Amino acid sequence: MKPLFGLLLVSAVFPVLAASPYGEGFASGNAADYVEGKLPGEKVRIAPVDGVNALLVVGARARLKPVSVRSLTKYTLSFDASFRGDAESIEENPRFSILAQPGQRSPVLPSRTIQCLDAAGKPLGRPRTLSMPCRARHTYRDVFHTPRDAAALRLDVASGEGLTLALANLRLEETADEGALNANPSFALGPLNYSGWHRISAGGRLIEVDGKTVFDTKYGSRGTAFPLPGPGTYALSAKATGNGYNSCVNVDIFDAEGKKLMRSVLRRYGQPKYFVPPKEAASASFLVYSCLLEEVRLLRVGDAKAIESLLKR
Repeated sequence: MKPLFGLLLVSAVFPVLAASPYGEGFASGNAADYVEGKLPGEKVRIAPVDGVNALLVVGARARLKPVSVRSLTKYTLSFDASFRGDAESIEENPRFSILAQPGQRSPVLPSRTIQCLDAAGKPLGRPRTLSMPCRARHTYRDVFHTPRDAAALRLDVASGEGLTLALANLRLEETADEGALNANPSFALGPLNYSGWHRISAGGRLIEVDGKTVFDTKYGSRGTAFPLPGPGTYALSAKATGNGYNSCVNVDIFDAEGKKLMRSVLRRYGQPKYFVPPKEAASASFLVYSCLLEEVRLLRVGDAKAIESLLKR
């Protein structure tokens, strides 16, 4: 990963930041350098925690000033967070693991929301909201692709009712290839990290099987959209075990406006399926039914003519 230190925004909409916590910590010690709007007294401040400056949010919400990003680029946003106060956490209640899923949140626990913006400051796509259910210090990581026309990223954090959230070591990094176009293809980030997925089917969850993280997708879990590098031959592959009715891995292909162009369906796991999307294809996302999914990958493996030789193998 390549750290993006001291990111500056040069658009007229986004003022150039005098300081940035991304990669450099909350070095100035002044929360107003990093947080938008009028600060609610002592509810949002910076103080040392475990030897580094941390943003403390006490029974409140804080919106960090946006930082610039490149469109159609894979990033990892990471930070350390912990909380204190009178609330149950995942350490006391392992069932809270469901709160690691996108869109699952509780007003009595800390949460974070990631939103990409265009050059005019307009939100792009859906914000990604996730809870932070760990009381003890935990490193949260979100791997994602920025959408077309993205110019900035904004992070909101909420402490939860009556709690003190401590956030430190905030970093935003361009993320290296993971052997797939999609993010987190083998769930290597562990059982509390749903990077690469945005809608989990009822009962679906990441589980541990023989020391490996596996996704029990149940009936219809949807992945986040990711960009395609251009026309050509693509390979869809998965390591999975069927676990219910109509087990399959689908990849949907969309144009630049989000219109669905086609679907490729994989039912035989362990060997790739090759296909050629329409020339106007711009992005893709997975929809998986009834699988214990160990990994799923989409790759561009050649130009449009490459499929002819690949199918002869």
